Amino acid sequence: MEVFRKVLFPTDFSEGSYRAAKRFEEMNRMKVEELILLHVIDESTLEDLLNGYSLLYGKEELEMEEVKKKLERKIMEKLLEKVENVKRAFKVEKVRVMVRFGFPWEEIVRVAEEEDVSLIILPSHGKLGFSHEILGSTTVRVLRKTKRPVLIIKTHCSCGGDAV
Repeated sequence: MEVFRKVLFPTDFSEGSYRAAKRFEEMNRMKVEELILLHVIDESTLEDLLNGYSLLYGKEELEMEEVKKKLERKIMEKLLEKVENVKRAFKVEKVRVMVRFGFPWEEIVRVAEEEDVSLIILPSHGKLGFSHEILGSTTVRVLRKTKRPVLIIKTHCSCGGDAV
């Protein structure tokens, strides 16, 4: 039996991510030895959200670190809630969850290299959903920058359920 040694599945908790996992579950016939479930907190978005707020208190760095720690804990909890669904969808027993800060496409590429993954699975569209673009911008950037195999799963289906 052929095996995917280590698969990276980044999620933004969108319907697109859920649909990609569901479609992979329906079509995959190969065993996955290990899956890394990754969420990247976009630091530029975080800075935009806090812009001005921290200036009121004059402790910008301290407050940013506190917010990042709280956000990381919340995201980790949310990822851990998804582990059983992910085990089923990817036919895998070993799931590791990761939270990173940075630009999503850069962190996806970085984690893929650091972890020496055999496959990156991405939805064709994530949080921003459908647009005039053929693929989402994160997906396009990962494709351009990674040396790892990438499976892009079309997310234009009518699947229901909770986002992964």
